[in-house]
Amino acid sequence: MDLLKLIDPKDLIDFSQNFSITRNYLGDKLFPDQKTQNLKAEFLRLTDGLMLPTMALVHGFDTEAHIGQRPTAEKVQLEKMFIKEKINQSERVQLFFDNGGDENSVVRFVFDDVARLCESVKTRTEVMKCDVLQSGKITIKENGLTMEVDYGVPKGNAGTLDFTDDADVLGQLQTLIDKAADAGQHITQVVTTSKVMTALRKNTGVQKAVLGVNGEGVFLSNTQLQSLMQGQFGFTLNVYDERYRYEGAKGVLASKRYIDEDKFIGISTLPNGTAGVGLWGTTPEELAAGPFTEKNASQFITAVRWAEPDPVAVWTKAAGLFIPAVPNPSGIFPQTVTLA
Repeated sequence: MDLLKLIDPKDLIDFSQNFSITRNYLGDKLFPDQKTQNLKAEFLRLTDGLMLPTMALVHGFDTEAHIGQRPTAEKVQLEKMFIKEKINQSERVQLFFDNGGDENSVVRFVFDDVARLCESVKTRTEVMKCDVLQSGKITIKENGLTMEVDYGVPKGNAGTLDFTDDADVLGQLQTLIDKAADAGQHITQVVTTSKVMTALRKNTGVQKAVLGVNGEGVFLSNTQLQSLMQGQFGFTLNVYDERYRYEGAKGVLASKRYIDEDKFIGISTLPNGTAGVGLWGTTPEELAAGPFTEKNASQFITAVRWAEPDPVAVWTKAAGLFIPAVPNPSGIFPQTVTLA
């Protein structure tokens, strides 16, 4: 059986570029994906306060007006990162076919592999988005590649919070809100975890703020906590406990959280409610398949197959070019929480 002839290459590309991942990625909400045909991502990054107005000066009559200043912005160019994964299907598919699998079953088997490869690429982009929120950086130490992309989140934006049972949680949150406001930022979204939410719901000051002086010791619901945070501070809590697997030492798979369990990340979102955008590009594999069009501008991952004669193998690969863009890094406030 010729595995390459079994599936039309165009069908493979169409599948990978229209593949729908059902997982609820928070990164897609805060960094919605877009695609350009450029290898590099280019955007304007604000370096001064985004929201604070500048006061004009009082002048005497018949005097020259003071020259105002625009908020400073710098043009940022980042090279999109090439993410790819491949798998050798020849031996496994041939064995599957020899054990009674028909052609339709083999095709489903191949496309299941393609789906897993595409999700692997998507998973790497979600890790990048969450790394930007947690540290303001993307650090790459894998596959022989070491590099760091620093988005310029001010060092003073990072901090610590004490969410133990008797700590003044509301006072600390007000301090965080005030610090953001002094920089012209308004925190509207917070990314955190179930463990942090549990600590907030157990805090005596938070309980009394919701239920009154007799509320101490009454474990709050998530709805009650959300209502308090929205009403008093104006932000929404986004709980993100999803995990992914990665290949560790000696090829052993391990799991890790996208967001560390002790994080409380305040975000001053852009007018469209996001923290930025996930910028995809056109891979060499996609360029080889045809020109960049309006249709494939909304399709991100490309899958291809090829054969090698020695050793005999049929490979399937999924690839994508990606980098997050963050126009307002001063609006990210990553906090590490003391929980006990």
